[in-house]
Amino acid sequence: MIKNSILALTTAVLVAGAALPAFAAPAPVESTDVDTSYLTDEVANDYTLLRLHEKGINATSIEEWNGKIRAFVVQDDGTQAMQLFDADSLAPVGL
Repeated sequence: MIKNSILALTTAVLVAGAALPAFAAPAPVESTDVDTSYLTDEVANDYTLLRLHEKGINATSIEEWNGKIRAFVVQDDGTQAMQLFDADSLAPVGL
C-alpha cells in the first residue's frame, strides 16, 4: 500500500516537473524588434515616453512634430523646457 502511494506521488511529481517548462516566460524581445504598426497615437506616445524615461530623460509629455519627437522635459532646477529628439533613435536634435 505504501509502495503504491509513493509510486503514485513520484509519478505525479515527475509529470508536473515535465510540464513546468511549458509555463516558462518567453525570452524578452529587443525594443528594435517590436512591431508598432498596430499602436494608436496615444499608446505610441506612451511607448515613446517610456523609452525616453529609460534613457534618463524626465519628459512629461511628447508629440510628433515635423518628423521629430517634441518632448517637454523637466530640468534639474524644476523648470520645463521643450526638446527635440530623432523619432527612431531618440537622440537629441540640435536646431
